[in-house]
Amino acid sequence: MKRLKINRLISLAAWNGIFAFALLFTIKLFRNRFSIDNFIYWMQEDTKKMTVYLIIIFFLLFSTIKIQLKLFASLEQHHPKVLIGFKYLFIFISSFAASMIVNYYFQYFQMLKDPIMTSEWIISNFSIYMAGVLYILFIFLLAYVLLGNLYFSSLITSFLLLAIGFIHYNKLNIRTEPLYFNDYKQMKAMKDVIPMIKEYISVGQIFVILLLFIGMGFLSRYLPKLKMALWMRGITFAVVITLLYSYTNFPKTFMNTLVQRSHVEIVKWNQIENYEVNGFLFGFLSNIHSDILEKPGTYSKESVLKIAEKYVKVSSNEAREESGQKPNIIYLMSESFWDPTKLDAEFSADPLISLRSLMNEHPSGALLSPVFGGATANVEFEALTGFSTSFLKIGSIPYQEAVTKQSFIPTIASNLEWEGYRTLAIHPYNRVFYKRDQVYNTFGIDEFIDEKTMSFQERTPGGVITDESLSLEILDQIKKTDEPLFIHAVSMQNHMPYNPGAYKENKIKIAGLSEESIETLEVYTEGIRRSDEALKLLVDRLEGLDEPTIVVFWGDHMPILGADQAIYKEAGYETEDKLMMTRKYSETPLLIYSNFAKGQKDLGSISPNYLATIVYDYLGFKKPAFYNLLDELMIEIPGLKSNLRIDSAQEFITELSGKREELLDDYKLLVYDLLIGEQYSLSILYP
Repeated sequence: MKRLKINRLISLAAWNGIFAFALLFTIKLFRNRFSIDNFIYWMQEDTKKMTVYLIIIFFLLFSTIKIQLKLFASLEQHHPKVLIGFKYLFIFISSFAASMIVNYYFQYFQMLKDPIMTSEWIISNFSIYMAGVLYILFIFLLAYVLLGNLYFSSLITSFLLLAIGFIHYNKLNIRTEPLYFNDYKQMKAMKDVIPMIKEYISVGQIFVILLLFIGMGFLSRYLPKLKMALWMRGITFAVVITLLYSYTNFPKTFMNTLVQRSHVEIVKWNQIENYEVNGFLFGFLSNIHSDILEKPGTYSKESVLKIAEKYVKVSSNEAREESGQKPNIIYLMSESFWDPTKLDAEFSADPLISLRSLMNEHPSGALLSPVFGGATANVEFEALTGFSTSFLKIGSIPYQEAVTKQSFIPTIASNLEWEGYRTLAIHPYNRVFYKRDQVYNTFGIDEFIDEKTMSFQERTPGGVITDESLSLEILDQIKKTDEPLFIHAVSMQNHMPYNPGAYKENKIKIAGLSEESIETLEVYTEGIRRSDEALKLLVDRLEGLDEPTIVVFWGDHMPILGADQAIYKEAGYETEDKLMMTRKYSETPLLIYSNFAKGQKDLGSISPNYLATIVYDYLGFKKPAFYNLLDELMIEIPGLKSNLRIDSAQEFITELSGKREELLDDYKLLVYDLLIGEQYSLSILYP
């Protein structure tokens, strides 16, 4: 009897809270000429006053609790169906309120925890915000009908949704890139990702979440049971799951009308803008079923074969036969390798002494990375396949979304294997990261050596296998192999975070920045200094070998130095010119070293999809026809990424000429055919 009374009191207290807010909302709305904008601003600017008003109204209502209890008992005895209606209404209102809160925090995270900007966006895009609330409401109702407990379903759903928003905030803040649906494919590697981002996760936040679950478990003994009849749950489930499916696939369902009326306008070509304009929820939803590469309207077997034949003719006219001993070819992609002295700060020594010396003696330049701060797999995808990611949906990872759907995709590795090379990949980390264990097989790579199978296992104090160990592993494989060898090596030493204590000593001291920035930058610079030494070790040992060897060395992308690029901004690295800014945040060092020839050549700024054809030119190898297309394209657009194009004079291309447009159209069609399509051109481009 006591528990029943407590349940009734809690139920009535909840209703009094709802009525208090509804009454306050109505009063303020009436006084502000029914302007929701003013109400939201008032909530934002006078939160304390609003809270006081709510408490006063609540207690005024709750002072009539005895009358309310009598009315409750009367309804229970004489009109039970009315109470059932109130129960369902309470479930709806509670779920609706939770949906509004969750969607507010989605936008709060999208605005990098800026409450003012969050409120301004909601006011300016209220219809989009409410359309998002409706979608989240369906999720809350679905969770309730599945679990049957309003409190636990609401808590768990809120936790999961807010966790998604929080992950989006961290990715946006750290890498300046939003969260995409396909990021869930990295869940298998989560145990490897957590150490990289743990400094951004608060212990206090975890404690509060645990406290909420424990508190809810305790309160559930006294909270009123809000059960729904099984038949009603079944109907609700069917309706909600249908609406959720239709909403999730809104571009192809009847829900598209509602979304359009809410003024949602999907920006496919710029995902940062897409999320900014439409908010996190619709930015996220718009990427769920978007194809990684849209099928060209001209795609057919006849059109593909016709275009492929154009470049076979070039191949037959310009083919050159290789002569003499086939050299070993080493791709060495160095994690986050970049020149930190480009920042406006004082360095006690140069961390790139060896690299600069080698760049003065061998072909070198800058690699125009398609990514910043992460998505390493996209860089190696371009370097191995010769396919540009500039055609792909922004944020896509072809390793995870496309490559393994084909049984075979041609690469420099598979082509060299046909020419008698042994092909090998070395990566001192988890082999399943980015599905490399499957992808390398699809690419025709014979063997994959990972952190568990490497012979050399020296690690930094932070626990990562050093670049020196990677150099020694490469040298060991060359010595053990009689046939010519192609190695694709991907380092890990300089992966974020750059925490104090990552090395026993930072030999290069830095000045001119804040203490916190110096602390981070000195750790990063020490790692780069050691990578430079590891490169010198590799080159020195190769000089002593009688096997001709070429090393293509480059940084995969620039490092993340502080949240929201804080250190770059502090060190004066940014510029107001958007194209120049994009370029500055894309270029990493590029070197092509060989132990059998010297001769410096400025390669300029080039994209990684051209590396293979450059290597074939350097060695005088006969090229597959696909590389002839790359050669023509490289003359016109050596720097190619989704939001930046650079010509052979290293100037920005703002408009495409007829020839450039035609080459890009040919390229896109053949990339689609080989990566996504039926591979009609495979036997022609790679005979």
